[in-house]
Amino acid sequence: MNSRIVQPRVLASLLSLALLSACGRSGAGLLPSTVAPSLERPLHAAPPKCPGEKVKPKFGSLTVPLSTSGGSFCIPAFGGFGGNIEYPSANPSVSLKLVSSTTNYNGSLPSLSAGKPIFYLQLSISGPTTFGTNVPAGGGLEGKQIVPAQTYTAFAEASALGITDKLTPCFLVASKNKYGGIISGLGTLLKGLNVPVAAQGIIEIYSGKHASSNC
Repeated sequence: MNSRIVQPRVLASLLSLALLSACGRSGAGLLPSTVAPSLERPLHAAPPKCPGEKVKPKFGSLTVPLSTSGGSFCIPAFGGFGGNIEYPSANPSVSLKLVSSTTNYNGSLPSLSAGKPIFYLQLSISGPTTFGTNVPAGGGLEGKQIVPAQTYTAFAEASALGITDKLTPCFLVASKNKYGGIISGLGTLLKGLNVPVAAQGIIEIYSGKHASSNC
């Protein structure tokens, strides 16, 4: 089967959905459910910071290489949010920078919907790459401020080659986990993707249902 080619205008959408989508698999990188309760993290403890993460007063950031053999990387922990993502092989290897925040910390982040987001995630992929099909994409956003059974809406904006596009928003319903709550959605959107250009994107998570489509 031929690899899917990702146009610049939808790259950030796919990255954002892959990030949010894998939430249901994020437990693979945490303690298994069979571990004795005394060894588990207390419910509502904040997700741990990422190795190599840079923490500033208003944001957390992390730059990671995407491996040609696949692997996992961490969502920068900030403001009680965090998580991790599993991804398939990326050929050639490129770097991905992520910036997590809970405010418009530099005054230049877009407002993609009415109200105030509870979480912002900026993404920047350094160049073209092709994702393999060897492992499913996984990981996701979790934290003590995500309320189980509550609906959230993800908005995203993509920027590449001087073109910026707002992507179609979608809603998600949170479920409970040891950090408080976790957002689930689609699951394997990085598999087989051919990313043709370097690109940037931003994801904003809002409380409530503000879209008609489920992620």
